[in-house]
Amino acid sequence: MNTTAIAAALAALTPLAGPLPQAPPDDGSHHRIERYLEERFEATGVPGAAYAIIDLDGDTHAAAWGETGDGDPVGLDTPFLWGSVAKPVTATAAMTLVEDGLLDLDEPVTTYLPDFTLADEDRSDRITVRHLLEQTSGIPEGTGVTDDYGHREDPYGEAVADLADVEPLAEPGEAFEYASANYVVAGAVIEAVAGVPYEEYLRAAVLDPLGMDGVVATEDAAAEVPRGHAVVFGRSWPITTGFDPTGPSYGYLGGTVTDLQRFAEAMLDEDRLNGVLTPESVALMHTGAAEVGDTVDYGLGWRVDERNDDLGTNTVWHTGGTPGFSAGVILLPELDRAVVVAQNRYGYLQDGELIGTMLGAARMLAGGEPAEHGPDPLYPSLLTGLCLLTAAAVFMIVRTLRRLGRARKATPAKAITGAACWTVAALAVAYVSFFFVPGMAPSWAAYVGIAPDVAWLLVALGVAGLLLAAVRIWSAVVRLRRAADA
Repeated sequence: MNTTAIAAALAALTPLAGPLPQAPPDDGSHHRIERYLEERFEATGVPGAAYAIIDLDGDTHAAAWGETGDGDPVGLDTPFLWGSVAKPVTATAAMTLVEDGLLDLDEPVTTYLPDFTLADEDRSDRITVRHLLEQTSGIPEGTGVTDDYGHREDPYGEAVADLADVEPLAEPGEAFEYASANYVVAGAVIEAVAGVPYEEYLRAAVLDPLGMDGVVATEDAAAEVPRGHAVVFGRSWPITTGFDPTGPSYGYLGGTVTDLQRFAEAMLDEDRLNGVLTPESVALMHTGAAEVGDTVDYGLGWRVDERNDDLGTNTVWHTGGTPGFSAGVILLPELDRAVVVAQNRYGYLQDGELIGTMLGAARMLAGGEPAEHGPDPLYPSLLTGLCLLTAAAVFMIVRTLRRLGRARKATPAKAITGAACWTVAALAVAYVSFFFVPGMAPSWAAYVGIAPDVAWLLVALGVAGLLLAAVRIWSAVVRLRRAADA
């Protein structure tokens, strides 16, 4: 959203504002957490969800709630898209190749992908596989190589080739920069080293051994995923499920809550890893390496932070959002516990509260009280502002047209200056509406999928601004003609 990766990353990386509330350990019962989750689904407008509360030393409970975007009851066998939860799964696949001696984390990407390059070739030649997995390669978000729903014969090869004109933001290894393109390149590396399509290797090396039988990793499988929901003026709106052929490595992997549960259990218990990885490799993945904020680091495909240190456990997690869906896997390693959640609603400006549900449940499972996560106050303010600006532009268009018949003559300087000011203002509005804001998203499809109301209001505002400029220019021409005829 990640969106995809765009949205989930930003809200999830918010540093802790202070000590979180605590509760007696026996208050972390499954029933209490279930009530909390379902109350949060109601409060955040989630139509349907599935979750698992995992305790390797006690009871593990999975449940489904609500309806799919197709109107059917959600079940434990209902598939969801997981967004950026795909990233730790991809990192797991990469580490299997490392253990097999076929991949070296500290080798340059060009060792495995000779044609890989960015606009700054010197920098791109020094990007290693580790930099990709730690998100420190310098590749920026918004490269245009993600969230592409079109069919491609060689999706990973074409996506890597499209990065050739991208300017890196920093030296490799210098700074954390969340960018799903890192994991597109990682998927291409895995594909090249394994010698088979990425999803084929993923299934053989990770999914099948872990019993993740319901995972969605192909276009045909994604077509069977029930519709998720975008947010339109605060309400859930069913949308068609999109799929990017390179998405399984960064944000368009999916599956059932049982698949998420099995992945989480394997990351906690070496007996359930079933030979996929050694505990040492899992520990390396779960070790923070790149500083994200004061309390959050990024390991190999996982976020690692201190939010539950006061309850005796590290927190290793990843969440994700993609048009129509959000999901999360939150591990509490020292307690042998975890929470996994999949929801069929996602919006960029709802990211914080949707992710807050998952982190709150994990906090409770650790024996504490969840932090409060309310709606983003920016959302209604933004919608109101865009509606008012569009209405004002329409009002000015009507007013100018009504006055054309009795427009007064004007001096050339005054008429031209007025028309020029309106034109410059309109072009600025149009640029922001049609290029600047959409350019912050990976693609138009992702932009409309994660913020449809904002997207279409900006389109309306841009069109209204251009029409207003045209009408004001015509008014200036009429006034100049009258002045010339006088």
